Amino acid sequence: LTDPVPAWRAENSAVNESGSTFGAVTLAPKSIAVLVKASVELMQDSLNLEAELPRILARALAGEIDRAGLIGSGSGNEPKGIVNYAGLTANTYAGGGLASYAPLLNARGALHGANERLGAFIMASRDENSLAGLVASDGQPLQMPRALEGVAMLHTTALPVDGGAGSDESQIIAGDFSQLLMGIRSEIRVEILRERFMDSLQFGLIAHARVDFAAARESAFTVLDGVTA
Repeated sequence: LTDPVPAWRAENSAVNESGSTFGAVTLAPKSIAVLVKASVELMQDSLNLEAELPRILARALAGEIDRAGLIGSGSGNEPKGIVNYAGLTANTYAGGGLASYAPLLNARGALHGANERLGAFIMASRDENSLAGLVASDGQPLQMPRALEGVAMLHTTALPVDGGAGSDESQIIAGDFSQLLMGIRSEIRVEILRERFMDSLQFGLIAHARVDFAAARESAFTVLDGVTA
């Protein structure tokens, strides 16, 4: 929570004593699951469904876990996502379209001003495409500022683009993602229920996991709100 405070000293004088204070980060595993039923005939007649369906279920769970880690509400049985952390580093971005790289530089400056590191941006796929299509006044592709070169520009469909009054707003998350903790009590598992639905000649497949998210330092992240198309 607080760092030790060094002090300058004269030769042969006592070293300044200073302590750090620490707090606990509590992870409370949340359960996520889904059940899918498939007929015996379908399983028999498909060349690879028995192997493919568990992979599809696991991928669906992984996508929802990613979404919760980014924008989860934290209420009920859902983990709290980064955008809802109370201790985020504030920035001065006022929202609007991505006409330049200025909003990203805004996030970078806010994090650096808080003594935090910028490791990556995570944004909606729409916004990543908008940045990729920026052009200069001469119609040529707009060069990215050198300060942003080497920063990962990640995109995901887990960030919605239909928020705000105009139903077209999204968010961009910037920060040091090594400070995001993902607690896994139980990894994604897929179980086949071979008898429960046999009166209808069906198999059941349940995919489930128990996870939670927290930040070692919530100030390691900042969020640009109100990004429009």
